Amino acid sequence: MKILHVCADPGIPLDGSKGASVHLRSIASAFADQHEVVVVVRRRSDVHFRFVVDSLDEGVPLAAVVERHGAPDVIYERYSLGHVEGLELARRTGCPFILEVNSPLVAEANRHRPGTVSAGDLDTELRLFREADLVVAVSTPLRDHVASVRGDRPMTVEHNGFDPALFVGDVERDEAPTVGFLGHPKPWHGAGALPGVLAELRQRGHDARLLVVGGGPGIEPMLEAARVNGVVDHIEVTGPLGQADAIATIRRAWVGLAPYPPEEFFYFSPIKIVEYLAAGIPVVSTRLGDVPDLVAGGGKVVAAGDPAAFVDAVDALLHDPMERDVLGSHGRARMAREQTWRAIAQRTITAVCEITRTEKA
Repeated sequence: MKILHVCADPGIPLDGSKGASVHLRSIASAFADQHEVVVVVRRRSDVHFRFVVDSLDEGVPLAAVVERHGAPDVIYERYSLGHVEGLELARRTGCPFILEVNSPLVAEANRHRPGTVSAGDLDTELRLFREADLVVAVSTPLRDHVASVRGDRPMTVEHNGFDPALFVGDVERDEAPTVGFLGHPKPWHGAGALPGVLAELRQRGHDARLLVVGGGPGIEPMLEAARVNGVVDHIEVTGPLGQADAIATIRRAWVGLAPYPPEEFFYFSPIKIVEYLAAGIPVVSTRLGDVPDLVAGGGKVVAAGDPAAFVDAVDALLHDPMERDVLGSHGRARMAREQTWRAIAQRTITAVCEITRTEKA
């Protein structure tokens, strides 16, 4: 099968360190294990990948890329704000159009980046949701959101995954009790709660440290809160790291933290939780969206907005090495069975083949 994999969002480079970039290149690489893949992006990269890469220059039609590489059997597109060209090309060429939906982009942009929304973007979003041959959503709440427009047309849910090659070999846990946070400490990730969690753990007698694997916007407010709480000397911030280095570093932690604050529409698929579990690190997170299903027997989930319950859960794990080992082993085994990028790609291709058979019947 020849797959044209499209991402028209200029903010998602193939070689980036954020979760969107990790998802883009990882699922494309997994497709490329068994299929011919051409990935089309806005921003060029000098990094070599296992698939063909082409760029969607401003004003150049997607059809021109197809002329260079040949007609695809499937167009698989990561939904980008206002971009409908993949759907239109699929209709002209008669191939299936698969839409990967990672967020309700118009609502998200209006909330966080209103200057990026153009007239007609909502109409485009609704059209894509209605007309795609298959929608692959990264969470159940997001699938339900799309279904409010799409009805009962084919959809599937595939959470974020992980690359087992990044988790090989032994990494020693830190000698001191270490709680870890993986990713950029943005407010909606609950990073503002981390200094308070660390302070409370230390007040309870743990010689605890906080390892923040990441950096960028949000780190200074977090460090200021740590100074106020008197724990800034017990925090290590790595700054932005490449994916392999980030994984190797977070594997030092005893417990992985995901203290998401209350959110009415929690549509995220937290890649940090998948990677904690894949690393054999027990997770403490808040009960939002699909998080309980992701964590399952690999950690503890508590009510969002209940900081005392969150600290209690971390405290209990730091006191109990046997429970940490049991939860860590369970989470790692389940991720290896279910959440590798290759397993996700295989399930997605199976769904594509199913809709193709149905349409031909």
